Amino acid sequence: GKGRVFVADDFFAHDFSVYAEGNGGSEEGVFDSIIFCSSLHDLPDMEGAISKAVSLLRPNGGKLVIVHPQGAMHVIGQHQANPVMVSRGLPTANEWIDLIEKFSDWGLSLEHVPADPRSDGDIKDGYLAVLKKT
Repeated sequence: GKGRVFVADDFFAHDFSVYAEGNGGSEEGVFDSIIFCSSLHDLPDMEGAISKAVSLLRPNGGKLVIVHPQGAMHVIGQHQANPVMVSRGLPTANEWIDLIEKFSDWGLSLEHVPADPRSDGDIKDGYLAVLKKT
């Protein structure tokens, strides 16, 4: 194969099938992991982005990683200061559980629970949620 592939592009418009060599030309299941770094809360359709990411993850172990080094509380502050530019906060642990239940066809489980936005963990370590495709 091509080894590690890193893509920084328009997530919804990008043609991921170019990475599907050996996958029958299908873009489904081509990545071991997908990382949203300081970006998930900025996307206009968070659920649509997650759904797209899930389709690109390999089955039985692909990882969806959502990280924000400044933490969920920082994003909440951005949202409160400018809700037009930052339309939402990052999902809390309970919100992830609700999303996973609501969109059971994603086939995700919450492997690493993000710290509560007002906790010392969020302030010190930032936001990290890891979901695993089953």
